[in-house]
Amino acid sequence: MSEYIKRNRHRVIIMGLLLISIAVWSAVFRMPDGSLHIKVFDVGQGDSIFIRTPAGYKILIDGGSNDKVLDYLGKQLPFFDKTLDLVVLTHPQSDHLAGLIEVAKRYEIKRLWVSYSENDTAQYSEWENVLGTQGLEGRVVWSGDQLIFSDNVVLQVQWPREESASDDLNTTSIVILIDYKDFEGLLTGDADNQVQPYTELTSEVEFLKVPHHGAKTALDKAFTSKLSPEISVISVGSRNRYGHPAQNTIDLLKSLGSELHRTDEDGTVEIVTDGSSWYTKIER
Repeated sequence: MSEYIKRNRHRVIIMGLLLISIAVWSAVFRMPDGSLHIKVFDVGQGDSIFIRTPAGYKILIDGGSNDKVLDYLGKQLPFFDKTLDLVVLTHPQSDHLAGLIEVAKRYEIKRLWVSYSENDTAQYSEWENVLGTQGLEGRVVWSGDQLIFSDNVVLQVQWPREESASDDLNTTSIVILIDYKDFEGLLTGDADNQVQPYTELTSEVEFLKVPHHGAKTALDKAFTSKLSPEISVISVGSRNRYGHPAQNTIDLLKSLGSELHRTDEDGTVEIVTDGSSWYTKIER
């Protein structure tokens, strides 16, 4: 064997070992670390939130208006992990639904929660077709439904109520309270002040995902004052045509002393908590 072939063979072996090492360490760094992680992805004018529980359960709430969510999931999960323990479509509008279509094609979804509302768009028809092809059936959830994970993270549905009925898709949006020890976060989809307060929930929360991209109708003042969120995140697209977020929404949250972040300025916002204290991380 020539010296040239030997050298190249050694290079190939070294490169192979290096790639294996990178893959292994990449998987290690994605392992559960005993904390609850909530990431509000920067998907532009839309919503997509990824949650990893202390024991490593993986939850995706909405998929945004494009396929950016796939890139984010690829960074959150090892290359060999294509499972999600729970996916939630808060309501069937494009800026929450579009990315989930590709997610449903590429990932094994163990549970799927959906709103009672439907839509008459071609995109929603594609979503239904993909669910059928993948053998997925969404469970319609209502206020009072909940899911308790083995690490004591609890997801409680706050809205909609079974007696509610509306032609406004925003008001049919699923609202979830995530509860872990002394930490609570309210994930609101687009359910704005028309349906607040969602339930009798009036206690303070540590985290609020601001409804409807911070629109002027996003928050009822009295309800938000009772929640008094320590941190609020607005998922919103840069220079969007709706003028979101509205100044009155920003002013209300700042008047309550809430630490305010918005994805159009800060990028992806992550909240990390051990159940007693929390901190935020920004990813541009």
